[in-house]
This record gives sequence, C-alpha cells and structure tokens, in this order.
Amino acid sequence: MVSSEAQSADLYDVIGLGFGPANLAAAGALLEQPRETCPISVNKSLFIERHHEFKWHPGMLLPGTRMQISFLKDLATLRSPQSPITFVAYLHSQNRLVEFINRNCMTPTRKEYSDYLAHVARYVQGQGIKVAYGENVIAIEEGGEGTVLVHSIVLTTGETIIRHAKNLIISPGGSPRVPRCIQSISPHPRIIHSSAYLSSVEPMLDTMKTITRPLKIAVVGAGQSAVEVLLDLQSRLTSMGKSTSQAHNLHLIIRGGSLKSSDGGPFSNQVYNPEFVDVMYDLPSDSRRRVMADYEGTNYGVVNPITLDSLFNVIYDQRVDGDIAGRKKNALAATDAHITIVTYSNLASAEISTHPSQTSTETDTHAHTFSVLLQNTLTQDFYEATYDAIVCATGYERNSWLSLLKSSSVGKHFGLCATSDNTRLSVERDFRATVNGKNGAFKAATNGINGHSRTSVTGINGEKTHAQYTSTETKDSDTIYISRSHRLLPLPTASHGLIPKIYLQGCAEETHGITETLLSVVGIRAGEVVEDLCSNY
Repeated sequence: MVSSEAQSADLYDVIGLGFGPANLAAAGALLEQPRETCPISVNKSLFIERHHEFKWHPGMLLPGTRMQISFLKDLATLRSPQSPITFVAYLHSQNRLVEFINRNCMTPTRKEYSDYLAHVARYVQGQGIKVAYGENVIAIEEGGEGTVLVHSIVLTTGETIIRHAKNLIISPGGSPRVPRCIQSISPHPRIIHSSAYLSSVEPMLDTMKTITRPLKIAVVGAGQSAVEVLLDLQSRLTSMGKSTSQAHNLHLIIRGGSLKSSDGGPFSNQVYNPEFVDVMYDLPSDSRRRVMADYEGTNYGVVNPITLDSLFNVIYDQRVDGDIAGRKKNALAATDAHITIVTYSNLASAEISTHPSQTSTETDTHAHTFSVLLQNTLTQDFYEATYDAIVCATGYERNSWLSLLKSSSVGKHFGLCATSDNTRLSVERDFRATVNGKNGAFKAATNGINGHSRTSVTGINGEKTHAQYTSTETKDSDTIYISRSHRLLPLPTASHGLIPKIYLQGCAEETHGITETLLSVVGIRAGEVVEDLCSNY
C-alpha cells in the first residue's frame, strides 16, 4: 500500500463502488426517498469512480451507433415515470423533446444516451450526492461496529484514502476480456480491446502508416461490438487508400459458421420484463440455466439486424467490384478495404514476429506483425495467419468484486474463502434450506461440496462466452447467497449486527437472470436495492 495515507473522519451511510449506470440509478432512487423518514442521508452518501469524470463506454461511442433498447428503459421511467432523471426529462431540459418525437424511433443514438447519463450524474451531484472521481478502490476491510473500511487510491497522486461506511453497493461494471494467447503478447500498441477502440484506433493506425504493403487486421468476436468495429475500420482503411496496387484486408474471426441476428421479437423480449427477474430467481438453478440458454439469442454473441444488413451490403459491394474488375482486364481494383469473415475458427496461440518484407530492426514495433495459430472448430485442424494488428471485441469479465471480497476480512462472513477456485451464487431459498439442514449440511454447502461455478463474460452489446460448468469436488470452492433485492446474506455464524450490508448490481446473472448486466431493468433494480437498504437499516 502507498505510504502516503489519509483517513477521513466521516462515517458514510452508504458508499457505492463504481459510478456507472447501475449506481447512478441507485443515487437517483436514493434522492427520491422521503427525506424526513429515510434513514440514509444523502449528504452521507458517496460513490467512488476510477474515471476522472463521468464516462459510459467511451471507446464504443461510434458515429451513428444506436442503443439496442427503448429510451423508456432508462434510469427511472419503469420505476417512477415522474422522476427528474428520466430520459424524457433530459430531453425536455435540452429543448429536444419534440424533435426526438419527430425522429419516430424508440432507440436513441449511443452518443445521446451517453450525454443523458452524464446529465443525470451532474443532476444527482447537484442534489447533494458526493462522487469521488479519479479513485480506484483497492481494498475493503472490517471497520468494527457494523462498518467497513474502503481503501481507495487517488490515481493522480498515489495517495490512499480510507473511508468508513455502514453499507456498500458494489456495481463494478466489466473489465475487458482478452483471449489468453493474446494476453501473452500484450500490451502492444497494435493490440486493442473494443472497450478502448475510439481512443486507440488512430494511434494504432499511425504506427502502420510507413508500411508500404497492404495492411491486414484481425477483429476477433461475433457480437455487436465486433461488427461495429469492423465497419468502422473498413471505413478508416478505405480512407487511407490502398497500398501499392492492392487494398487493405480485414478479417473477422468467429467461432461459428456465420454471424447471427439478435432475436428482438416482442415475445422473446418478455424475458427483459422486470417481473421476469422474479421468475428467474424462483427457479431451481438447473432450470435457470436452461432459460438462460433459451434466450441467449436475444443478446449474447448476436448482432442487430440493421447492423448485419449494413455489413452484408458492404461485402456484397465488394463482390460487385470484383466481378467488374475481373471482366474489365484493364480496370483498377477497388480501393475499399476488403472484408473476409473467417468462420469456425478459434485463436490457439499468437506471437510477435517481423514481416519478411520489412527492413526495420526487430526491436522496432512499427515492423512487428502477429503470427497467429487458428484452429478450425469443426475439423480441429490448425493453420497460420499473419496480421499487422488485432482488435479484440471479446467482451468483459465481471468478477472483480469477488477478488475484492475474497482478499478482505469481510468476505469470510458471507462464505468466501481467499483460496477458493470457484464461487457459486445461490438464492435465499437455498440459504434457508442450508441453514435449516441437518448433519453438517451447512458446513458442506459453504465449503462447496458438490458445488459448481459459472463465470460469465459479457460485452457492452452482449458478446459473451460461458465457462463450462465444472465439478469442483477436487477444488476449493464456496457458495455465497444473495437475496432477491441483491443483498449478500451473511452466514449464520456471523454476528449480523456487526456485518455491513453489501449489495451487488450487475454481478448476479446466475441468480437474477439475463437482465442483470444490461440496462433493461436498471431503474427497477436500483429502486429495490435502495428500498431494501432503507428498510433494513
């Protein structure tokens, strides 16, 4: 820990870890509680955010890209239509409500939605909610008398600040997931994740401007972000012009046989209704997994039909250009960057090499290429490919909260062990059954006997990879329990009055269903968390 350390004398009623849409909605819901009866003081509420200002997926605010959900599924409308933090209230404040209606479209652009979220962030701060920007939470510890100590580091100075809190709302968002074989050669200026695409793509292309041969860039992923990045790169490379007599090349590497359209039908979308969370939470775990599998096509590893049509038209136009050039022997080849979808392919390994045509020294990163070993997922055959740059649109990991709790003295009160390999989330019904069980059932469950785990990796638009459910009989594992209102349940062995209340947002897909990491019920969920927090204070 950094030697420069400060300790706040303030004791906060609640501290939120993260200040993305989930905790922003919680801040708004807290403001709507009756001030005269609410036991949580707005002035003693704090949210800690690592960004230096409010940001929402800045790396993917590509021009013209639209949200995948209705504007009515904002931070508050489904919970409280009269709330001052609805999207309609934002439009009215900007004098754009009538013009938005004239668009005749239920989905705003991603740029506008980002501005809406930033507007709400400014509003709640103006109403007394405190936000500590530019700080990264590095540890939490027991603080005694039912409090927790939150350790954060100020990113600009390295100073460590310790704050006391009676309650926590953990909404960590996701951390970029990069394939393991790519991790071994990262960081590199020509390997980027879609989460940082907009800020990284121009510097990445700048490193290749001196290369005279055609460029070859790989985009890895089969979801919305992957296709959006592919189309944007195609436009950028086309603007750069062809190298010598050939156009630049873009490869989209996917595990399946084709890109799949998202299922946006009204019946399928009922899985995103707020009441469906109750259905999911009440199901046995095996049934819950079956439902998740049934509805994956609504969001995970799929692409909006409009975006798919745009991509198909680009590829079709390539075919037209090729046919014309082939028929007219003296016709120049098209200057548009050429897109190829590489199907049934999985990254097996990757290493840095130097392209044979380059004369630069091997230590010059401008001369680097990436030698990639791909495996055909049908035949299991291996083949090699060489790329000048790689963009990973491979989703996010959402288990940073686990690491935080496991490494603290707080986690043990909820059944977490620092040495466990797997953690399973379970519902309150199972908690009661375990507590009331006989013959050491509680001990067995908390130690994960016959347990299993699930790790979900989810992108901003639904790219997702599931780790297999595996037996943990030979591994250390643990089970923790979460209420319907997203509060972690302390073990019966814990002194409940001395344990702070800890809530999770965006982390409990295993128990609460497919909406958990998405925006669909963020306003409803925030209201449930705040209501439970106030009623159980």
